[in-house]
Amino acid sequence: MKTRPISFRPSAGLDARLDSMRRRTGIPKSRLVELLADEAERTRRYPGIGFRGSEHRRRAWVFGSPFDVWEVIQAWQDMQQDAGRVQDQLDLTARQLNLSVAYYAEFPDEIDDALALARRSTAELESAYPFIDVLRGPEQ
Repeated sequence: MKTRPISFRPSAGLDARLDSMRRRTGIPKSRLVELLADEAERTRRYPGIGFRGSEHRRRAWVFGSPFDVWEVIQAWQDMQQDAGRVQDQLDLTARQLNLSVAYYAEFPDEIDDALALARRSTAELESAYPFIDVLRGPEQ
């Protein structure tokens, strides 16, 4: 749901950088401003969470670790929310884990979408990508 429009007059330098970004990404300038403002607000509210990835697939990640937030949450869920175990397995601090869980609590749809993609079955992947070779281990 969109709210009322706001007036925004960027400096000449910022306007030029936004224009350059618009040309590079193909994203309209007003949408770019919205996306950038959203990321900036989230990084201020969750210090220790940043964003990375291409323009069409930005994702939250945990500073000081190699992990995206969804990867931390996947481990947290898979390990029955055992904080100590997750911290040991992923080499995270309590703060990094707590920040990830707090971010997930506020933005569950974003993280759940990434989890759904990561948890696709082999059959789903083979159907979506019929040209891939799948290595199968021994049946257990």
